[in-house]
Amino acid sequence: MTRLARLVCMSLLLLPGSALSASASDSEVAIGIRVIYAVRDKVHSVDPALEDIRDELAELPASKFRLLDRIQSRVVLNSSVELQLPGSHSIAVRFNGIDRSSGKTMLSLQLSMKPALKINLRLADGGRTLLGGPSHLEGKLILDISAKLKEVKK
Repeated sequence: MTRLARLVCMSLLLLPGSALSASASDSEVAIGIRVIYAVRDKVHSVDPALEDIRDELAELPASKFRLLDRIQSRVVLNSSVELQLPGSHSIAVRFNGIDRSSGKTMLSLQLSMKPALKINLRLADGGRTLLGGPSHLEGKLILDISAKLKEVKK
C-alpha cells in the first residue's frame, strides 16, 4: 500500500462518527429521564425517590429536590423522540449511533430543548448523567438522563 493510500485510510478512521458501529442500524436506545424540581430553601430535603443520587444533588446550588416525573421512551438509530416536560417545556432526544472503538460501548445522543439548547452527549451504555434544565416556578428543572442499548430483533 502506498504512503498516500495509508494516509487516506487513517484519515477516514479519524473522521467524526466513523467509529460508529455498522450494527447500530439494528439497535434502539431505551431513554429514561427523571425530572427533578430543585429550589433554594432554608430547609435541606431530598425526595426519597432520589436517594440514589443524593451525593450528586448535594453538589448543586439548591437545597430542596423533588421528583416531578419519570419519562421513558425508546429511540431508533437516526431518529428522535420529543418528550414533554412539566410546564411548557419539552426535550427532543436523537440517537446518532454507537461507538465501540474504545472497548466500551458509548451511545451518541443529541438533546435539544427549545428555544436554543442543543447538546451532543456520549453516554456509556447503561450510564446516566445530570443536566441542568429550564427554570420552573421558583426553581429549576434538573434532568437525570439514562440510556441503555436494546438490540432490535428481526
